[in-house]
Amino acid sequence: MNDMPQIQVFALGGTIAMIPGAEPGAVPSLDAAALVSAVPELADIADISAETLASIGSANLSFEQIAEVCRRAETGEADGYVVTQGTDTLEEASFLASLLYQGDKPLIFTGAMRTPNQLSADGSLNLFNAILTASALEGGVYVVMNGDIHDPWFVSKEHTSDVAAFNSGEAGILGYVVEGAVNLRSHEQQAPLAPLNGKASRPVALLQAGFGDDARLLKQVVSAGYEGLVVEGLGAGHLSEVWADEVERIAKEIPVILCSRCLNGTVFENTYGYRGAEIDLIKRGLVPSGQIKSRKARLLLSVLLADKTQDWQARFLAIKASF
Repeated sequence: MNDMPQIQVFALGGTIAMIPGAEPGAVPSLDAAALVSAVPELADIADISAETLASIGSANLSFEQIAEVCRRAETGEADGYVVTQGTDTLEEASFLASLLYQGDKPLIFTGAMRTPNQLSADGSLNLFNAILTASALEGGVYVVMNGDIHDPWFVSKEHTSDVAAFNSGEAGILGYVVEGAVNLRSHEQQAPLAPLNGKASRPVALLQAGFGDDARLLKQVVSAGYEGLVVEGLGAGHLSEVWADEVERIAKEIPVILCSRCLNGTVFENTYGYRGAEIDLIKRGLVPSGQIKSRKARLLLSVLLADKTQDWQARFLAIKASF
């Protein structure tokens, strides 16, 4: 009797599945079965099923595709699930899954920084470690890259080419895989928001403040049909007076979340009082994000706005306070 864990691999494309094509440059080419068969050692740790759901660069992934991954994992019979995809949006896709996924089996996201034909390609080891992690954990959504286990709420891609591109900043990694063993420290993950129930995401804009910017793009947000806005402020959450005046007008019509463009640290709420500083911006109607970074605040607000049965701001503030 086969007592190995049953692991389902869902492939979505990305560098881990890319090899040179007829034209210059690597393109998505390898399917899920090819990724699994390239790592024969997997046969010793799990009984694996492989399915290709997409073969694209991760910049083209959609809310609906990640929601479909969650649905499949929620209704499947495997002991764990692994998603392979491109690293460009790995942090966003895994974070979105952590908001939506209601299943009780582990859902692990992984990818590669190097294509399979490059020297020291990392995809096979990342896939092995991800499947090992899916076999060892009891539930939750995780990112496994370069031997490290990350919480999607904190992980970000911080290098364009280094195999150690993924970092969880001040929060730190949750654990690591070494010598064929998963080492995970005690932790409590953020609970998913709500069952999908057919809800769609809502359009939320993300704009970064910059030195000397005259806010001309900012002025188009509402007329363009966005239902929410996330602003990456300077420093601890500051804007120029030009931006401050414009976001005040926007905040009277749609929700506006204030984040920081800094990689680490929290958005201030009670230190600076000049026009465009955090105290002033909060009075103008902006909601500070705390430690929730902008790319994830955008997805979080999008999902919260899709649920018309609850107060988005109360939910957002409760989640922020839980960090």
